[in-house]
Amino acid sequence: MKILSRLKVYTAFLVLLVLVGACEMFEEETKVYTESPKSVVGSWKIVKAYRNEVDITALMDFSQFRINFQENSSYTIENYIPFLVDGQGTYTLDDPQFPFHISFNVENEAEPLVTVLNYPIVDGHRQIGLTFSPGCRNNSYTYVLENASN
Repeated sequence: MKILSRLKVYTAFLVLLVLVGACEMFEEETKVYTESPKSVVGSWKIVKAYRNEVDITALMDFSQFRINFQENSSYTIENYIPFLVDGQGTYTLDDPQFPFHISFNVENEAEPLVTVLNYPIVDGHRQIGLTFSPGCRNNSYTYVLENASN
């Protein structure tokens, strides 16, 4: 009986050693994830237009309008329609990684024009949503733009 009891103790000790030896030291890895900067560089076209949250896309021909954002932070507009800015100038995003506003610095204007910027991906395509009031505060326009190369 004593031998059987010792054998149980040795077996239990051996199993414990195997279990402890099988466990690796777990080192917690701390990974730092950073959001990549967002880019609006490219030629953008209007795919939806809203006035006071009513879809007006079919009421006007938006197909020729383009706003071109360059890598050097300049922009140009082709085939102007009522928009937040006209002509050309420079632009800046309030935060390159999480942009919520875009500022347009129109040539020969002292103050930049700032508007809300939405930057979703819809059906696999990046879109830009710009909301603004051109003069009359009772009217709010939202243009949804998509890259013209899509």
